[in-house]
Parts: sequence; C-alpha cells; structure tokens
Amino acid sequence: MAGSTNKKRTKKRTGEETTLWGFLFDKNTQTQTKRAFFAQPGEEESEEAPAEQPNIFQEIWRRFNFWGVLATLVFLAFTILLISATVSMWTPKNMRSIAGYADHGSARDLLALIRNANGQEISFTEAELNRYLRDTCRMRQTGIFSIITHGEGVAVKIHNGYAELIIDRLIGANIHQTTSVNLTFRQEIKHGRPELKVDFKGTEMLYGRLPKGGSIGNLGLPERHIRMLAPALDTLLSCYPEIRSIVEEHGYCPYFTQGQNGIESRVSLIPYRPS
Repeated sequence: MAGSTNKKRTKKRTGEETTLWGFLFDKNTQTQTKRAFFAQPGEEESEEAPAEQPNIFQEIWRRFNFWGVLATLVFLAFTILLISATVSMWTPKNMRSIAGYADHGSARDLLALIRNANGQEISFTEAELNRYLRDTCRMRQTGIFSIITHGEGVAVKIHNGYAELIIDRLIGANIHQTTSVNLTFRQEIKHGRPELKVDFKGTEMLYGRLPKGGSIGNLGLPERHIRMLAPALDTLLSCYPEIRSIVEEHGYCPYFTQGQNGIESRVSLIPYRPS
C-alpha cells in the first residue's frame, strides 16, 4: 500500500513539474526567447510586413457625399449673395457727384422761367434743376421711421432718355441711405388732349432682360418692385402745384439729354403740337 501511494505521488509531482516547466518554456516561448537574444538587429521588424498606408484620394472618395457637398455649396452661395446684397443696399450713391446738389451756387427761379415761357419750348441744366430743388423742396419723413430718420435732400441725375430721382435720407447721426427711381415720360392722347404718363424704368437692364426701375443704395431693383414708391412721388409733385398745372395746360413733355464733352446735362420741356 505504501509503495503504491508513493508511486502515485511521484507521478503526480512529475506531472506538475512537467506542466510548470512546459508552461514557462514551451516551444513558442523558447522560439521567442531565441529570437530576442540571437536575432540580428532589424531582423524581427523585417519579418513582419508593414501596414499599407491608405491613399488620401481614395480615403476622400470613400467618404465623399454628393448631396452633402451640394447642400454646403448652395448654402455658401446663398450666404455670399445675401451679404453682397446687404452691403450694396447700405452703400449710398455719391450725391456729391451730381451737378448742383452739393455746391453753393445760386438757384435759378425755374417757376418764373416756366411761367414766362407762355407754352414755348424751354430747357435748363441738371445743376439748375438740383439747385432749385435744394432751395425749395422740404422733405419730411413720416411713419414709424420718422423717429430715427429724416430727409437730407433730393436730386435728379439726368441720363439719355430718362431721369433718375434720388432721395437721400439720414439715419441716426451720420448714416446716409439713398433710394432712387428711374423716370421715363411719354404722352398719350385722350379725347384730343395730351396726357403725360410716367414709367418707372430707364434704358438700363437688370440681368440682361429686366428693366431697372431704380435702386436702394447701389442695389438695383426691377420696375415692378419700385412702383411701391409711387405715393412718395405724388407727395413730391404736390410741393409744386403751379408747375404741374402749367405742364398739364401746355402739354409739356420732359426730354432728357446726358451731357458729354464738356456739355452739361439738360432737360427740355417741349409742348404738344398737334400734327
């Protein structure tokens, strides 16, 4: 019995020792140890193939989202367009470049000139017209904006075939904001009498096909959107009732000629002559 027990214990101990040494120094471990101590420098690294670096263009193409990029481009284009329109709207026209608006020359009495013409053709320069408006037109802002806004002045810029009426407003202490309307005059005969009509457009076109009716600041607006300023023009005409009456009585129609080569821009009032 004692001999059998000793044999079993010996076998068990031998198995434990074999397992322990086998765990510490198994084939793989021995191989790794030999590589660590006896391998040449750089040999271990050369046995493992380096990971292939992905191509940057392939990575970009893999992550590319067409609709996401399109939405981003549309958003950027809209933002740039909005900022550009806002800057143009709040950039006023150079009023000092208009003849007669900012100078200190004496104004000609255009009312007396028209009254004494007795229905004959008369003309006057852009500077004379603007000096007369400077001395006789008193602008007054109405509505809720009258708290911070008041009229600074009004001027007429003459182009070939039409006139640009520009209203200058002062917002706060020193912020100028201009609004302009293009005016083209024509006559229609009704019941044998001429009737003066006005179109809110000039010869300049927007986007190649829309008649430009005017502008807010330097932002051009189509004719249909500028018609909202018609009540303001009626208010301006009501400041000169006698001139309006004479024009209607003699059938005057304004014709505009832009100056060039040292010749000043002029407006001519030509009476209606039945053919």
